[in-house]
Amino acid sequence: MMRKELLSKDKLVSSPASNAPIGVWTDYCELLCISSEQNQIDQDEISSIIIKSSDFQSKDAENIPKGRKERLTSKLEDVYAHIILRNNLLSERYPFIINSDGQLSLKNNEFSELQKLYILLLLSSNLCYIKNYHNLTSDFEVICLLYMRRLFPSMIFKLFGSSNTNKKLTKDDCISDAKLKERMIKLSEFVSVSYKKENVERIPDSNHGDGGLDIVGIRKMGDNRKSIPIMFGQCACSREEWSQKQYSLNDNQWLKFLEIISTSIQKYMFIPDWYMNSDKQLENDLDITSCVLIDRLRIMNLADESFVSNCCSIIEED
Repeated sequence: MMRKELLSKDKLVSSPASNAPIGVWTDYCELLCISSEQNQIDQDEISSIIIKSSDFQSKDAENIPKGRKERLTSKLEDVYAHIILRNNLLSERYPFIINSDGQLSLKNNEFSELQKLYILLLLSSNLCYIKNYHNLTSDFEVICLLYMRRLFPSMIFKLFGSSNTNKKLTKDDCISDAKLKERMIKLSEFVSVSYKKENVERIPDSNHGDGGLDIVGIRKMGDNRKSIPIMFGQCACSREEWSQKQYSLNDNQWLKFLEIISTSIQKYMFIPDWYMNSDKQLENDLDITSCVLIDRLRIMNLADESFVSNCCSIIEED
């Protein structure tokens, strides 16, 4: 599917809230650039769209109150500075540029594989502007799986969820079975711990979910004993929900079903969002609880050109 077919222009007329983080605003302007006819957009065009949104609302763009106009101008100056920051951090992996005319535009007519990956992550973190996003969320899970395999090449990683429809996945990539209770038994075997039969059998047959676990990894240690390195990962595209979703990885949640007292689980939270402020720091480190946060920048820093082809990306050239 072409990238412009994924974006809804009707939804793009609604800008982020004026107090939204700079990363959210920068994403929005990148999306406006992608949706434009010439793959470029200037500040006046961006302003004319934003000024009609709820936080800057003015039907008459020619008579914008002075304070509101100054606030918007300052916001776009911050966005442009953040675009330059992203470009400096990612270099050729970043698909956008501020050209000599002061327009936000795409660097090239055709994306490189890593630029496609950036666009995929950009779209995945802005599902509110996407028409049909199920394939995007499936792609994102596979990207996270590939990331963990790259980060820890000596470990074995599998997807635990049952809803991923990505065509590049094989049986070896997943802990399969539709019913959660059946996958929970296979999970206990994979991580070399016993499961609590009474609690697992109480999981309804109708439960085909994942219990809040998307990726699981282990490191075999050359023997059949318990207490091996285990990693749990959760993938969340929603900016509003990821900080709560990380609690589904807590030991207390999994102690209900698995005998994990003899080991320790390291937790990873994956988001496609650019979780960095203009000072190159985490947007809010108080949102992170007992897990390692992997965001768009960290994914881009470790990925190579194989990530897009191996995640069955729906991103194509226009």
